[in-house]
Amino acid sequence: MTGATRLVMGMTMFVLRSAFWLTIGFLLVAPHGAGDLGATASALKDQAVSAGVAAGQRLIVSQIAAADSLALPDFLLSSPSASSVTIPMQDSPALQIVVPRPRPAALG
Repeated sequence: MTGATRLVMGMTMFVLRSAFWLTIGFLLVAPHGAGDLGATASALKDQAVSAGVAAGQRLIVSQIAAADSLALPDFLLSSPSASSVTIPMQDSPALQIVVPRPRPAALG
């Protein structure tokens, strides 16, 4: 056999061995009887999203229900009386107004 013939035989055997092992790998890994994989994945995604939304709603409702069961302190329930309301210092009419000094004539 010449070198060119050995090269062709080696390449042929490489291709045949590769095809054999790729076929075996596909047969072992490929899903059997799964039908439409896209539809199955979409259905599982929709189921997971709806379960997540339901879990979030239950969590929010439980937090609201726990907050409703707490009693508010009495000082939050009573309305302020007129005597307890004080006028803030900024709104007081007795404040003096500070007027800036006039600009010196030399500055224009």
